[in-house]
Amino acid sequence: MTIKKRFLISYIGGIAIACLSLFSIIGIAFYINTGKVPSPNTLYKTFTQQRSLNPEEELAYIKLREIAKSDPEQLLEPSGELKEMIQTFEHKELGVVVRQDTKICYYSQDLVEKSLVVHFPQFDVNNIKTRGTIDNAGRLYRYMKYDFYFKNHDTGSLLILIKENNFLEFMTKWGVLVSVIILLVAFGGLLFLNHLLKKTIINPLENLGAGMSEIRNGHLEVSVTNPMKQTAMEVKQLTDDFEKMRGALIHSTEEQVKLEENRKTLVASISHDLKTPITSIIGYVEGLLDGVATTPEKRDKYLQTIRTKALSLNDLIEELFLYSKLDAAAIPLNFERINLNEFLKHIIEEFQIQATEISLQLSSQELKASYVMADRIQLNRVFINLIENSLKFKVNDRPLSVQLGISETADMVEVRVSDNGQGISAEQLPFVFNHFYRGEVSRPTDTGGSGLGLAIVKQIIEMHEGSVMIESQIYQGTTVVVLLKKA
Repeated sequence: MTIKKRFLISYIGGIAIACLSLFSIIGIAFYINTGKVPSPNTLYKTFTQQRSLNPEEELAYIKLREIAKSDPEQLLEPSGELKEMIQTFEHKELGVVVRQDTKICYYSQDLVEKSLVVHFPQFDVNNIKTRGTIDNAGRLYRYMKYDFYFKNHDTGSLLILIKENNFLEFMTKWGVLVSVIILLVAFGGLLFLNHLLKKTIINPLENLGAGMSEIRNGHLEVSVTNPMKQTAMEVKQLTDDFEKMRGALIHSTEEQVKLEENRKTLVASISHDLKTPITSIIGYVEGLLDGVATTPEKRDKYLQTIRTKALSLNDLIEELFLYSKLDAAAIPLNFERINLNEFLKHIIEEFQIQATEISLQLSSQELKASYVMADRIQLNRVFINLIENSLKFKVNDRPLSVQLGISETADMVEVRVSDNGQGISAEQLPFVFNHFYRGEVSRPTDTGGSGLGLAIVKQIIEMHEGSVMIESQIYQGTTVVVLLKKA
């Protein structure tokens, strides 16, 4: 069942419940006032029951008829006992009218003479039709009529008027019109509610459905806007959520495109970096097989080159494996509280043993030790990669100097790794954290790097909810800034 039908049924049901409630209240009030159980029959009798003459009034009416028969002239100017009888009727809110020919000679004060003249019943000498209904100035009365002749042979009529039941009178005059108006108002109300429902709910939902169809067809740029201020709050929220979802889909699609481009670049880079050493290895192996290396020294040189290329391949494969695991968040981190000063001192000592040509120094602006929450193994890999990068890109004609500095902010610990190496141009700086980026157009591998070092550094630091930045000037050196949360 559609929402439109559901709401239409709800509106009709609401009207029905309101009517039933009204009838229930009327029924309870009817029972309290009359002591009768409300039913169509008892309600009809109550609303349509007319007032009848009581015995005293009936006797007075009979006497008036006798006077009209015997001495009708008394009715023209009532006095004495006749006046008292007429007043008896008038005190009971009954009306008395006496007509001679076409002239109204006497009428009760509540009646309107002009209306009586217009609506007075026709003279009936045989008094066959003695009862009926008459309109007097818009008010309905039941009448009892007696027609007679005056002594001068003028026609005469005596009318006793009884007010109609108010409800019956109203329904007689206006019932059809009121029923039509009620039906029109009810129908108009349903049309208005239907229009309001369509305007505030159905149309926005149809727009939302059209937007979904466009998205299903791949048109993510189609926006589902809702210009109607009267739109239901739930529909507005649904539209807003849909727009957020559309934005997320656009972002996801853009990210997917970027990932696909990165994947293609990655495949091309891997192919290049694997093919180069493999080609060299094949060349040297074929040289050995063909007997090109005729001396033991030459064979040793070939074998040493093959070993170097094989180790380079092994390092590349290991870094690729590490990078893919980091990218897939497949490496669990074991966080512990680390004294960063002692941690970096240990790394410096290891490098000074392995590479005596490098000058490594650690400086700290803090008098106390700086602590961070980190995975010891992965954090060690970060700073080893940074120092190895400095070694790979040092200037050949001057000694390499690497400075490690520690400072603190309100909630972060900053480590600056600075060197006096080749530096990086401003054009290349935005790309240094991309995988397989080395900065040279031809991407030579003679520096021994895979192009994944800084990409791995960035991923590890971001997994620690930190950040990494780089500052550099060509031939002046490079500074990598690592920010980690305080422990």
